[in-house]
Amino acid sequence: MPIYEDIAHDLLEAIHRGEYPVGGLIPTELELAARYDVSRQTVRAAMRRLTELGAVSRRKGSGTRVETREPPQQSFQQTLGSLGDLVALAAATERDIRSIETVVMDRKAARRFGCQPGSRWLRVAYVRASTKPKTPPLAWVDCYVEESYADAVSNIRKDRRLVCDMIADSYGVIASEVHQTVAATVVPNEFAKALGAEAESPALEVIRRYLDSNGRLFEISESIHPAGRYVVTSVLKRVGNAGAASRRATRSFGKTKSRA
Repeated sequence: MPIYEDIAHDLLEAIHRGEYPVGGLIPTELELAARYDVSRQTVRAAMRRLTELGAVSRRKGSGTRVETREPPQQSFQQTLGSLGDLVALAAATERDIRSIETVVMDRKAARRFGCQPGSRWLRVAYVRASTKPKTPPLAWVDCYVEESYADAVSNIRKDRRLVCDMIADSYGVIASEVHQTVAATVVPNEFAKALGAEAESPALEVIRRYLDSNGRLFEISESIHPAGRYVVTSVLKRVGNAGAASRRATRSFGKTKSRA
């Protein structure tokens, strides 16, 4: 677990104990950085996590205020950034294997997943469950492994590693990129009972395509997450000097006006 997650968890526990009352302020970034012996950037990441969970609110010049002592709704929070984030997902959950079979991709499935029609894949269907007790299943997952690498997952019922790591160990094929698509969907009737969710209720669909260093697709996963059980976050950063861009735009506008 990242250090900032540890700090956020520790602060949540303190809030739940009443150490920081609702409406009160928690220590400043400098104070927390000194307490946990970390950088202010790490503390800010922890504060963002608490804000995402609704435990605190932040306002410049006013500090970080406690909003509730209630524990956040059970869900899995994933921050996109590297393949290491997927390793964290695997470490915090386990697979309940439901079926393993070889399938042939028809044209519709090939368009959906970006693979070749007629190609053969080993499909491993399982329920992704949290390791925490009394927590509902996270997702139904259909994982497809290109047939030539199928032997790599022969021990998947006992192995909790990422499938791409199993393939890397067996064949030396490294996942250089993972292309991820997230879309709104509903819980299919056939998965509702296994997920403990109402059929046709709102859900998230996450499709991941694993590519090797040559851009060849060798693994695909499709996950259905009932609403409220999975959160995907990402960070968007401005590229370049925004101030310089603004000045250039101002100068350009001035020149246009003078020519008029």
